[in-house]
Amino acid sequence: MLSLYIHIPFCVKNCPYCSFSVVENPNEKMIDDYLVVLHNEIDEWWKLFPNAEIKSIYFWWWTPNLIWVAEIKKLIHHCEEIFDCESVGELSFECNPFPQDQIYEFVSNLQKSFKKYPRVRFSFWIQSLDNSVLENAWRPYTFPWMVEFLRGLRDLKQENSVYNFDFMAFGVFNQTKKWDLQLWTPSALEFFQDFVNSRFADSFSLYMLELFEHQKWKKNKEWNPSVLQQSGLFWNEDEIYEEFDILKNIILDGWYKRYEISNFSAVGKSSIHNRVYREMGDYLWLWLSASSFINAKSSCFWTVIEHLKQINSSLCSEWLSGIRWTNTPYFPKYIWDEKLSDSSIQKMDKSDYLIESFFLSLRTDRWIDDIEKFKAVLVGDYQEKIKLYEENWFIKLRENGFVLTDEGMDCYNGIITELLEEI
Repeated sequence: MLSLYIHIPFCVKNCPYCSFSVVENPNEKMIDDYLVVLHNEIDEWWKLFPNAEIKSIYFWWWTPNLIWVAEIKKLIHHCEEIFDCESVGELSFECNPFPQDQIYEFVSNLQKSFKKYPRVRFSFWIQSLDNSVLENAWRPYTFPWMVEFLRGLRDLKQENSVYNFDFMAFGVFNQTKKWDLQLWTPSALEFFQDFVNSRFADSFSLYMLELFEHQKWKKNKEWNPSVLQQSGLFWNEDEIYEEFDILKNIILDGWYKRYEISNFSAVGKSSIHNRVYREMGDYLWLWLSASSFINAKSSCFWTVIEHLKQINSSLCSEWLSGIRWTNTPYFPKYIWDEKLSDSSIQKMDKSDYLIESFFLSLRTDRWIDDIEKFKAVLVGDYQEKIKLYEENWFIKLRENGFVLTDEGMDCYNGIITELLEEI
């Protein structure tokens, strides 16, 4: 089965910590041009996957009132018209939580329009309940506003709705009158605990702030990390991790299960979109900088190879275990149908496939059932290391397989670096 990930790269304002391909404050022509090319790209892939059954359709990240419900529904109906969507298990949307009434209308309309699907999922980017963080992250709302927004969602939720709430650990701790440090404010943290314990949310995503060279906070001298630290914001990795740990434990105490390093869900509500990516299912990402993947076991694998050979004639010179390709990061090239280049096509031999499979699977609650299968890409003393991880409760062992515990997921980077030969 094939999953479709469709990105809308338009935002009213590009968040200063955002590291994705975003077109800020686009004009109508840019939006219209993009939609035309996006519909064309859907048609192009249908020609290669005419018999594909679609497992999930995921719309990723944009300010919804720039491309509103009608255009999103056209894209979904287009997929339904040409692909086999009878087995779609999840229709998913990323959402900024503002403007409030427009988001309510967006959610309500899509829920009513696609009742036939088992799951219509909305992921709301809350980010933080700290007003200073929200202001410096250019979020146009405050903690009291967010309380009202979340309360208003209660009347919208349908039987097949799944609501996910995204938060980010920025590492900001406020100083009390007694010179103690506290996360957010007491009322905000208490509200978060009550919200988690209410079980209204089906799932949570919790990320740690990462700064990269192309982000506005990194590029702009006024917003560089040292200045932010002096202002009392975004201190260092220790504070970021401490905030992550506080919020994570509140979520875990609320009986949500950690099914991936940054994702937690109620039973049966983990995202199909996340599962497909981490478990290396076949997927097409349609957007700027999007990476698609097809497994060699897929029935359409060689059809894709023939298509990509037009760009890279060496593709069939060796046996492959999978293939990955990435769209251009440049908006004009995408519009002019220059989506792929030779360098964007990644041929995956057996070693590449094993490394990526191990790397991605270990991030999740999915058991690695046969560790010996990965022996060729692991360090020589991997068995001793795995035994040591078990003794320190970083992993759980069974027969010849293992899975990371919550403590192990917190130490994922170190564990994967120690186990994989080429990392």
